[in-house]
Amino acid sequence: MPASFTRLLLLLTLLLAAGPGRAQTINTEAATAYWKMTDALRRDEPLTDAMWQQFLALPDNRVYADAVWGNDTASLARYRRAIEVVYRPRYDSVRQAAIEAGKWYYVLVNRYKEQEAPDRAFLAAVVKNPGYLEKMYTYAYEFLPARNRQKVANLYLAYVAFGNDATSQLEGIIFSIRSARESNAVKPGILEAHEMHHRLRTTQDWTMSPADEPLLTGFYYALNEGLADLTDKRIELEQQSDTALAGYTRRWLLSPAPAVIHKIDSTIQVLAAGGPVTPLKFYRRLTNGTNGHLPGFFMAYTIYRNGLTKQLLEHADDPIAFALLYQKAAKKDKKRPPIFSNTSERYLRQLARKYTRPRPVSTVAK
Repeated sequence: MPASFTRLLLLLTLLLAAGPGRAQTINTEAATAYWKMTDALRRDEPLTDAMWQQFLALPDNRVYADAVWGNDTASLARYRRAIEVVYRPRYDSVRQAAIEAGKWYYVLVNRYKEQEAPDRAFLAAVVKNPGYLEKMYTYAYEFLPARNRQKVANLYLAYVAFGNDATSQLEGIIFSIRSARESNAVKPGILEAHEMHHRLRTTQDWTMSPADEPLLTGFYYALNEGLADLTDKRIELEQQSDTALAGYTRRWLLSPAPAVIHKIDSTIQVLAAGGPVTPLKFYRRLTNGTNGHLPGFFMAYTIYRNGLTKQLLEHADDPIAFALLYQKAAKKDKKRPPIFSNTSERYLRQLARKYTRPRPVSTVAK
């Protein structure tokens, strides 16, 4: 099995197999450290390398930064610079100019600065009464097969005060306060359900040929995020009032998706004709840094809207079935989303015959 796919499978397996460990808790150490660090910046003290490295070394910050930025140290360095400019009084004119220019990191950090009091209040309330604990399971279960409807032992939850994301890792589920508050305003528990979905969904153990690995891994990423997105992105879009968050989701995940699907279709046609294998980095670039949300949500939402959710959940561990279900749904859809060519569909069905095998009967209770 290729290394990238193996790592994802190992992560999902270990998450479910984890035995007794840390008791369930909601950790706020990282958020508190951010406010302490920015208090010094408000006094116009510099953000030294030592301060920054100490901040990133906190376990929850380390896990979160690794998940969000990975090896992109340049972007993380830009985020650090935005923190210093936004909070230090001497850089106020630079801050204003950057925000007026719409530079995202400066806009985001400025929100943290302006929203510190309600952020603190939100976090205190969550720690006192984490009402989403049951809701996140309920919402996650809605888009999981019965075999995955379990509870996580010793669930560890934490909040950080930088970035605008959330991540589910071996160490626990870690949310940024910004993403948690925005999601909570739409429907409490849906962001947590998205991350819980990642903790619970399992995948099949496939041994893939090098020629098939990039395409199937690309579809795996789309399935992994697209199916989880039905717990929260779907809710954002279906609110009665059109919110800024819904508009962002449409611009970020829906509008670019048809072009991405057409590009994937072209690569499949090349493979079907015996052409060169398209490398995995091509599929990673197509996601525009979303790790599969694009085009995964568009595909999963098309399947959902066309009444094929039951089949989707039956094959929630099968990226080939996901692609073929999208094809079936897209052909039915009156909005005429893009479909794969006949050549690509035949190729995908060949892959399905090559890799799909019967699944053992599940013993997990509903």
